Amino acid sequence: MSEQDYLQRIIPTPATPRAPLAPGLWPGATASSAKEVARLLRENHVKFHCFFNDEGFHNHLAHHLLAAYALGCSESLLKPAYNLHAEYQRPKKESSELITDQNWTKYLGRHGYYPGYLEFFESQILQNGMADCLEKYVFSTEANQPGVEMFGRFFSGLVHPMIHFGHGAEFELPGLAAEGLAMTALTKNMCGGLFKPSFFTQETPADPQLHALSVAARILKDPELGYGKGADPNSNARFQDAIKRSGERLSTYFRQWSPEGSFEAKHEELVWLVSALYGFSGWRKDEEFKANFFTLHLVTSSLFISSIHTLLPPKSQALLLRGFLATALTYWVGHGRRDFTIQDFFAEDVHALITPPHTDPKPAKDALDATHLHQNPWFAILQSALNHPDEHLLKIQRSFAHYAALYGTREKGCLAQTELLEAADIDGTLFLRLASLTGKAKAWVREGEPSHDAQWNRRY
Repeated sequence: MSEQDYLQRIIPTPATPRAPLAPGLWPGATASSAKEVARLLRENHVKFHCFFNDEGFHNHLAHHLLAAYALGCSESLLKPAYNLHAEYQRPKKESSELITDQNWTKYLGRHGYYPGYLEFFESQILQNGMADCLEKYVFSTEANQPGVEMFGRFFSGLVHPMIHFGHGAEFELPGLAAEGLAMTALTKNMCGGLFKPSFFTQETPADPQLHALSVAARILKDPELGYGKGADPNSNARFQDAIKRSGERLSTYFRQWSPEGSFEAKHEELVWLVSALYGFSGWRKDEEFKANFFTLHLVTSSLFISSIHTLLPPKSQALLLRGFLATALTYWVGHGRRDFTIQDFFAEDVHALITPPHTDPKPAKDALDATHLHQNPWFAILQSALNHPDEHLLKIQRSFAHYAALYGTREKGCLAQTELLEAADIDGTLFLRLASLTGKAKAWVREGEPSHDAQWNRRY
């Protein structure tokens, strides 16, 4: 098999996502844009490392390309998006050791072995399939022996291993799934205190009726998990500090939540949870919205839960959901466990939301609703995000748009049964509200606002 044929096998043109709750392709994707995105993904696969520096900062090139493609971008946008990231990537060099099934645990966490791990996981996926490899190398007992701990690595690094593998699962790209597993293997396990051996056996019976937002509500009421107590606010590693200071206490809350029951219902719980952690934590009346860099990754990673869940057997499906809940709530506590003012948040008029600056056309006399010429605000929000140089904005707007499609019709009171104070005021406009606030915080670049002063909040 030629190298080109091999690359086309491991990175074909992206498939239309098929998992039950995964986002579909927006109108705009074409055969030519599909071929171009595949070509650029192959180039990234061959040329670049999964980390672009020694600190382990992640190569987001593939994420940007696939988010833009899925939202129907023009073919002409793909190469500039590629170039934006390619200029600072680290080249992928030859590995000094062949990684095999006998020695694959030997070089974990050592960045120089990325090419070897990538080649190994590619061969395993081609032989055994994506699902079997995910189970064997991340969720199995063997993959979580002391010092190996691949489950913890999967949720570490600001959830990037999960995100990267999730792109491979969503678009059925074996090469990206292999990149994600290699990234997992090279990521330091930051979750050790969360995912102890007892986590995998669930010692305490959980309440199947307890909503994920109710777990957050109970954590909100715990004075020992508040600002300055749950984690050191001056730490440069607040997630790890939260585990060190409060891991045992947090685990008592995590064990109360059950992943059992309808996956559709549990998925929705986690979507509301991460949207609340990102949105309500960053919002205060009459203040600028704090679009937090860390909690935004909880939203963007949640987009791949369904695509990954579909690949797993029931026991590992439950571990995925429990692991995600624990990771999300620990990041929240690590970043100050800011409280929520939900009633005030929803008191803002949804029809007065900020959207990208625009010039209204002059409608014909028989236009149906000349007073509202921009009927769907999502079109303008996503169009603006597609041209923004920060791929994180594009990814979170894609996530919110999908969740608005799934849950946008939820009425006030849909979460009244939870223990979260003022939860009865939450409705399906949450996702549009957060997309509007996030777009404004990051600047409407397509419409002429400069992006250099519009940074993610990293300190609350």
